[in-house]
Amino acid sequence: MDDLMDAPSGTRHIDRPRRSPQAWQSWLAALGPVCRPVSAVVGARQRLVVIAPHPDDEVLACGMLLRAHALQGGSMLVVGVTDGEASHRGDPGGSAVATAARRRQERSEGLRVLGAGAAELLSLGLPDGGLAPCRHDLEQTFRTLLRPGDVVVTTWRFDGHPDHEACGHAAAGAARAVGAALWEAPVWMWHWAEPEHSRIPWTRLAAFQSGGDAGAAAKQAAIACHRSQLAERASGLPPVLDDAILERSRWPLEYFFAPGP
Repeated sequence: MDDLMDAPSGTRHIDRPRRSPQAWQSWLAALGPVCRPVSAVVGARQRLVVIAPHPDDEVLACGMLLRAHALQGGSMLVVGVTDGEASHRGDPGGSAVATAARRRQERSEGLRVLGAGAAELLSLGLPDGGLAPCRHDLEQTFRTLLRPGDVVVTTWRFDGHPDHEACGHAAAGAARAVGAALWEAPVWMWHWAEPEHSRIPWTRLAAFQSGGDAGAAAKQAAIACHRSQLAERASGLPPVLDDAILERSRWPLEYFFAPGP
């Protein structure tokens, strides 16, 4: 999978979606990835560790999985790598400190709405937009946090956003070192990718089924807690969470690249 790094410059650039969410849904239905219940992803006695580059990534990546694991009484650790303070850079009157505080609060609210309010929450406070140079140190930090047998979920290591990719690479190294299972969630990939992209490991794509409409509804309620990301920014900039990513968040399934061999 690492040969994606050899892809032409700009291949993973996040701009307007190349394919609509509806087109992706049709293609995924035809692809038919293995659909797994929560017990096939994380056992009730296993710890689920969710590594979120920014507040809201834990919901976008695996909100339904978090809720399902909470319902089966499983333990959870949510690692907030950054506080997302750069999302409104340049807004008049919006300091980085205030934005970070607001986004931390939104994360806590979102987890409570998911029924995952009892999850242990660790904020690393690393710079939003600056994780790529920290990748080695980040891997070492993750190694100290992970335990053998943990199930780790983070953003895919080729997701397109530099912070998402840094977390994915660091988590992959740490999980491999300690003996944890890593599930990688494509969050922004759906913007830049196309089904014909030969270097995307589609054969490893798996779907998680929450087991009813309640999980999907809880995920939507959790996303609604991230009000800062749903409002227009200064100078008429659109919300961080655009229409396409919001529509994808309403999909009845969550998709992950399953642990490799």
